[in-house]
Amino acid sequence: MMTLSTADFLVTLAEATRLRILNCIAAAPLFVSDLVAILRLPQPTVSRHLRVLRELELVHDIDLSPYVLYTLSPPPGSRGRLVRAVLDALRADPATKAERSLAQDRTREGFRVRVGDAAADAS
Repeated sequence: MMTLSTADFLVTLAEATRLRILNCIAAAPLFVSDLVAILRLPQPTVSRHLRVLRELELVHDIDLSPYVLYTLSPPPGSRGRLVRAVLDALRADPATKAERSLAQDRTREGFRVRVGDAAADAS
């Protein structure tokens, strides 16, 4: 885990792309490819920000080889409350509301297909 002051934690969290990723993952568990499609960002950019969010212990990755599913995992205590407050504020923004909706739709459409593909590949 990154050891940061609360101020540095907030500065790191407040980066626009990381907020967009958190907003989407708060709506639904997502794969990197989902985030790339929803946010219209290059895969390396999304992966780099996910790495920072993992280091902050805000997201958890679940290996569903060959895929990795990302879920929201806010820490307990004051930092978790900060993250929840930030996510609550994002819910009021029309752009982030639209991205959250896309995340929910995308996870409904793609989760079973990808997990089914991974299970078939494993057998």
